[in-house]
Amino acid sequence: MVKIVLIIAGIGILSFLKLSFNLSNNNTSNLATLVMNFETEKRFFEGEVVKDMTMLDALNAAISVGKIKLNYAIDKSGKVNMMEIDGYTNGIGSKYFIFYLNSKKIATEDLNKEVVHNGDRIEIRNE
Repeated sequence: MVKIVLIIAGIGILSFLKLSFNLSNNNTSNLATLVMNFETEKRFFEGEVVKDMTMLDALNAAISVGKIKLNYAIDKSGKVNMMEIDGYTNGIGSKYFIFYLNSKKIATEDLNKEVVHNGDRIEIRNE
């Protein structure tokens, strides 16, 4: 009788652990990561991906929670011009903001067109 109770308890614990693992995986599946990788500063943000979210949308979401200064403009043709991120000015000292989506370089002008998906990693470097 004791062995049967232990077996049932063991099955219950394994089922609970499997359910907990599945729930934790589902909770993180709709997240994307934003990394700001500058010379003297490295910051990480993780947030929920919503439908039709662009890289620019993700950056705007990060500034609201991370207290980052962001200065950009979108011209008449819809191209993004990034001027400043968190005290770093684009083009100063021959260093420019370079944007990556899952290690693929993305043109700054297209930040408002490149859609972010669950699990994506956005990285900004000042190179």
